[in-house]
Amino acid sequence: MAIQKRSQSDCRPLSRSLRISCVVVFFIAVVTGTLFIPFVYESQTLWYKIGVDKTMLRAGEIAGLLAVILLFLQILLGVRGNFLQELFGIPSLIRWHRLNGLFILVLVLSHVTFVLLPEGILNLPFGVKYWPEMVGELLFLVVISMVLSSWFRQNLGFDYIRWRTVHKLLGHCAPVLVVIHVLFVSESFESGLPRAGLLVAVVAVTIAVFRAKIDAFRKKWRNPK
Repeated sequence: MAIQKRSQSDCRPLSRSLRISCVVVFFIAVVTGTLFIPFVYESQTLWYKIGVDKTMLRAGEIAGLLAVILLFLQILLGVRGNFLQELFGIPSLIRWHRLNGLFILVLVLSHVTFVLLPEGILNLPFGVKYWPEMVGELLFLVVISMVLSSWFRQNLGFDYIRWRTVHKLLGHCAPVLVVIHVLFVSESFESGLPRAGLLVAVVAVTIAVFRAKIDAFRKKWRNPK
């Protein structure tokens, strides 16, 4: 019996390490696959660019796609489902959520800069014709507001309860805006594997969020205190 208990306890760290490895490998695979999109599924804008302009525009698209991945990851870090809590612990998830917000901001700034530089940094698209780009501009403001208010909440004098309410509201708006922006701003996501992959990611994240919410409700219901 003692030998059996010992073997079971020895397997637990291995099982946890294996699950963490699977999560890391899956994340790397998603990032790697996403990086190929601007090369394999070129947007029409790239057809008319050459040299440095084309390189910057492609770099901007890559930065934007990485920001989308990290935004989905940010949602999962924010809801902190049981699976992630068991693997990494709540303190680590909170730290990563905070740090990941900075990475998203840097990538969004890079995306905007590299996309606008070839066209002229002051030539911001406005008008009904450019509504997908304007959705991106709104998303840009949302991301900046969320990250800066999180890092400098006390300096700005924001009350925690009110800040959290607004933060959650903007957090619900961000994924909706990013999906609309990505689906309609670039021909790369009009059809095919990129579009299917994005929609699958949206469904998977949505299911994960609902499951985390249900688990949290059950815990609260079982332990009302």
